[in-house]
Amino acid sequence: MSPLGETLRSARLAKGITLEDAERVTRIPRKYLEALELEDYGRLPAPVYARGFLRSYSGYLGLDPGELLPFFPVGHVEEPQLDPLPEVQQPRTWNMSGVIAIGVVAGLILLVVGLYSIGREDSSSSFVAQTGTTTQRTPSVVTGAGGPAAGGGAAAAELQDLVGQSVETAVGMVQSTGASYVLVGVARGDVASNTVVDQGTAAGTRIGPGDTVTIFFRR
Repeated sequence: MSPLGETLRSARLAKGITLEDAERVTRIPRKYLEALELEDYGRLPAPVYARGFLRSYSGYLGLDPGELLPFFPVGHVEEPQLDPLPEVQQPRTWNMSGVIAIGVVAGLILLVVGLYSIGREDSSSSFVAQTGTTTQRTPSVVTGAGGPAAGGGAAAAELQDLVGQSVETAVGMVQSTGASYVLVGVARGDVASNTVVDQGTAAGTRIGPGDTVTIFFRR
């Protein structure tokens, strides 16, 4: 045994100090004090702590730590082997506020997409409506009273075929029977303007005062 352990033990006994007293004053666990006196270095902690214990204990006993440290076999003190801490994987949790924020953003995106789609449909419908209004305008309607019946009487006369006649000629032919007429202008691109394209009363029908003939003509 080196002088280290015996010097510590002799100094403690000379002062009448027990290991319990030394532990209470120095705050060094008794097992480490015993290990220093017995030179049981395997029971000591890491060298940096063991050397600190030796300094405190020797100073408490009135000894010079500098004289005892050279006898401290630093290399004989085994470093404590600490087991690596197990990896703790934190469970993935969703923050409620984050979930609400994601839901709000998704709702806004759906709302914008919906409004955009509705806007496109309205634009398309408006375009179709405008196109239809341009190509199929509401027919212009003109009414006229009948003229005096042929021969001045009230007898009915057969309506002639008006299709292909000019509006003026067709009106005259209807008025000659004493019947009234209604002119309806339509859009027809295959005939000349101001030409009758159809008639509401078939040709050969007997008409007279009180009757009305609808004449469809190309505007």
